[in-house]
Amino acid sequence: MRSFLRSEVVEAARDYKYLLNRGYPQKASLDFVSANYKLTRSERALLLRCVHRDVDSEAVKKKTVRDAHGLELVIDGYNVILTVVSAIEGLQIFLCDDGFIRDLRSSYVKNFETPKIVEAVKYVAKAIDELKVKDVLIVLDKNVSWSAEHADFIRSAYGIKVVAAAKADIAVIGSGKVISSSDFVILLKSEKAFDLAQFTVRNLVPSAEIVELRNFLIN
Repeated sequence: MRSFLRSEVVEAARDYKYLLNRGYPQKASLDFVSANYKLTRSERALLLRCVHRDVDSEAVKKKTVRDAHGLELVIDGYNVILTVVSAIEGLQIFLCDDGFIRDLRSSYVKNFETPKIVEAVKYVAKAIDELKVKDVLIVLDKNVSWSAEHADFIRSAYGIKVVAAAKADIAVIGSGKVISSSDFVILLKSEKAFDLAQFTVRNLVPSAEIVELRNFLIN
């Protein structure tokens, strides 16, 4: 396992959080610490995705449910599935300051015939079954190529309800249900959230590496 972060990244993350908490603009703060600590593109992405103002990360924590049993769950499909794919592929997964896990994948994997995609969908479906939720809906982004085919695959293989929405984020937020996503904006705007990706990875991908970034933010 390579649960390691350069000391410069840790310092950059701490400085970035400090600036955010002091009310400095996000982009200017990220640009400053990225240049000051000579961060790589992926290290910059790590800060952007995983480090937030304390008031915002605490707001997400307060709306997070720990057990989805008996709940109606609406899933940000590509977001959750591709996080699980990253875990299967052996890429680092980060536990962020709001308690949600995120990967650093920068683009969609669009071919659902890829074995690791199929495996990830299987794991997500198994996790949903183990959670014994009352109802579940997966929302896919209609703008992603082959999203209709992806939806058909999930429906036919696992009998899960799936819709492809032109604005998937709005569909997820507007559902009024407990949502599963690691998109920070979606989490902030939703009423309740459950980290399905984290449940899936921790229970069904035992080889996954989860780096607890939030621990590094404690001075």
